[in-house]
Amino acid sequence: MKYEKTLKSLCRQPKLSVIQIEAMFRKRNSVEVTVTPKNIGRDGFEIETDEGVCFVTERPIQFLNNKWGRVTGLQERMLDLAIPVPLYMGEGTVVGDIYRINNSDNPTSEANLWLHESFTAEIAVAYFNKYLSVSESFKEYKSIIFEAIEAYYFGLDHIAIMSLFPVFEAGLRNIQAKLLNSDVGNVSTEQFDKGLKELLLDWGSTRFPEYTWYPGKGYNTQVEIDFLTHVNPQCDVINAFRLFFKHVLYKPSNANTSLNGFNRHLVVHLLKNDFNEPSNFARLFLALTQITFIESLHNQDIPFFWPGVDVNDKKIGNYMRTLTEQFFAPRRKVLKEQGICEYP
Repeated sequence: MKYEKTLKSLCRQPKLSVIQIEAMFRKRNSVEVTVTPKNIGRDGFEIETDEGVCFVTERPIQFLNNKWGRVTGLQERMLDLAIPVPLYMGEGTVVGDIYRINNSDNPTSEANLWLHESFTAEIAVAYFNKYLSVSESFKEYKSIIFEAIEAYYFGLDHIAIMSLFPVFEAGLRNIQAKLLNSDVGNVSTEQFDKGLKELLLDWGSTRFPEYTWYPGKGYNTQVEIDFLTHVNPQCDVINAFRLFFKHVLYKPSNANTSLNGFNRHLVVHLLKNDFNEPSNFARLFLALTQITFIESLHNQDIPFFWPGVDVNDKKIGNYMRTLTEQFFAPRRKVLKEQGICEYP
């Protein structure tokens, strides 16, 4: 792209206008271009050149990162709480709740309580019925997933949490094998992160095939990711999941962390025993739902938007709640008396 230097220079300007873009092309390249204001999720301009149509944002990408809300930005504010963005809740609700939690006296305790209150049995069952059971990535493991939900509401938190980690890894491998034709046997953290980036970039680029050039395309992956997360909601969710995966769930176990042991390596290999916070089940379950969201981009059997809770979900949810009321409460007392496990 012979106009790349000019386009990059435009992207660094505090705020662009049609006149400014036309003038810069005349000065730097001695050509006339047709410039049209357009909003594709963020305000910007289409530039018709002899090498194709280009797109630049009205404001620099860094300005957008700092000033505009994204699921990516919300996930960044939730990393210290070790919570993936819950896709069944309205973004405005989550933003307000996380702001309150992060500014509380004890954010970790508040986050755990918030998960307990917001991740109900009906939500878990609705995701199981409508997403996980029909997912090509997870349906082979639906018995394990259902039993993990039962175990959680029965009070067997450790078993519930540990049983979902291999299911999570299997689902992530399966979706990468299906959408990227990658090796299904590869469980490398670096490869997972790379694969999620490729999923994001592939999906985003296919949304805007008319543009020969846009910020980051072909020269800076991070800028391209930032651009796509601003103009495409699906890319935004995929990137938010990538951040949770990389900086929480698969963070190196020897790194300094305040995540209370919620780390795949620590849990699976029993290197620490501070992963027994019951709300960690909800954290891991929500990570599974984000994989199904990615799959919904190509699998029509999975709802793209949260369909809500129906009568059947409530029926099974009542069964799960009965497990808690009849078995978990007395079991908690027995465990405490035996000094086996302390529950808050």
